[in-house]
Amino acid sequence: MGPCWAVRLLLMAACSVGCGEAFRCYNCEQPTAIALCKNITQCKPEDTACKTTLVTVESEYPFNHSPMVTRSCSSSCIATDPDGIGDAHPVYCCFRDLCNS
Repeated sequence: MGPCWAVRLLLMAACSVGCGEAFRCYNCEQPTAIALCKNITQCKPEDTACKTTLVTVESEYPFNHSPMVTRSCSSSCIATDPDGIGDAHPVYCCFRDLCNS
């Protein structure tokens, strides 16, 4: 088991990383209740993030509607400042497979 064995092992490891499952995100293009937005989509190779945009928030009594979101793959996701005041549609970004649940 000389250097040839080590080279084969490295090639197999590289192939398993490169041939693995594609990056995926939850996806709902139309505003959907958070609990119902569970469609999974395969992202494009240029996509690097999963993006969630909060579309509506309960602001008036009675508080009986669930917040609505859109979710998607994104090639460039810029999150809104969590401490910002007055953002109409806050954006959240994450960078792992199926992280935008």
